[in-house]
Amino acid sequence: AFSYTSLLSSESQLLVWKSEGLPADSLSQENAIVIANTGDRVPFVIDPANAATGWLKTFMAKDAVRPLEAVAAFDPRFVNQVELAVRFGKTLLLLDMDGLDPMLYPLARRDLQKDGSRLCVTVGDKVMDWNENFRMCIVTRNPNPDLPPDASALVAEINFSVTRSGLEGQLLGVTIQHEQPELEAQKQEMLKKEEAFKVQLAELESNLLSALADAEGNLL
Repeated sequence: AFSYTSLLSSESQLLVWKSEGLPADSLSQENAIVIANTGDRVPFVIDPANAATGWLKTFMAKDAVRPLEAVAAFDPRFVNQVELAVRFGKTLLLLDMDGLDPMLYPLARRDLQKDGSRLCVTVGDKVMDWNENFRMCIVTRNPNPDLPPDASALVAEINFSVTRSGLEGQLLGVTIQHEQPELEAQKQEMLKKEEAFKVQLAELESNLLSALADAEGNLL
């Protein structure tokens, strides 16, 4: 059967994310894959229970090129932190937001102007140097954020609101880890071995195809 998670990720990657705090249910895993593949669009993460924000910080902090800058909407340094992230090419994680703030529209749209050899963007009432490494992610605890159409077109909405099946998956994982930790450890070890076998199989298939391509004469 077709599996969205198997196509765009691996068991080993999902295990790493789980160890970093990502909930173990399939919805959370699919959301994590979307976040990892949003490209230039701004992830707008709906996380009412604060279930994935910890993982999100860990995941984004691993980027060696873009230092992570996390700032809450009510932080008095909010504007200054946004400006510094744009100028120095950081990953800007905006927490406890209600939507897409007007000053963030030019950043989400990438409204860039050229000034000689420099690229600039307007942030509030300032024109600033644009660093190509800059990226932004917005997190809200509001389960039903009211995003106008022009904002929705600029972001990728990713909803971590707990569903019944998702809650069952999370509770099952927590219960097994608590009641039978050795069973959970065995499961993780088996998944790692399975992933290693898959990699080995792919290498063998590639080597076989290369050998067939280089072979001369009638193979039959």
